[in-house]
Amino acid sequence: MKGPFPTEGLTRVLYFHAARADALLHDTVTEILWPLHALGKTDVTIQDILTPLARWAAEGKTAGYWSEPTLVRVAQGLMATLRDFGVLQGRVHKRLAPMYLPVEAFACIVFYLHQEQPSGERLLSHPQWRLFFLSPQAVEHFFVEAQQRHLLEYYAAGSIIRITFPTDSAEEYARALTQRTA
Repeated sequence: MKGPFPTEGLTRVLYFHAARADALLHDTVTEILWPLHALGKTDVTIQDILTPLARWAAEGKTAGYWSEPTLVRVAQGLMATLRDFGVLQGRVHKRLAPMYLPVEAFACIVFYLHQEQPSGERLLSHPQWRLFFLSPQAVEHFFVEAQQRHLLEYYAAGSIIRITFPTDSAEEYARALTQRTA
């Protein structure tokens, strides 16, 4: 965090880890906002969040019963958090923000995903990319750009995809990424 890593990149990496740590935040993006994005919708209302939250609560997917005021507070909190992470924009009227993902942040995130899922083909279509509204084609573009910047090695021949990194540990890779951006 003390290095010259792009601020926007750090925000995206922190967002990624926050969404992975908080199932409600993750599901709000991947199950509510992703479909809105896929439909080309940019405006997001409180009702867009409230309706699925109420359904999840009724289906027992929450820790317990949530009253209407609780649902509203949770929806407002989710929208504020997503605004703070740059996923939504607007103070009163929220809309999906154009998702900018610096290639350094992509490389950092794919390093973590690669530790869990070493298959290159599966990384290309990993469901976590929905957090950034990225299609497999956009992910492949990021892999090519990261390869060109020597942040990782990406080789594709048909359905065989090989991805390697210059280091084995997350700490070493983070250090390498921040030193490269100096």
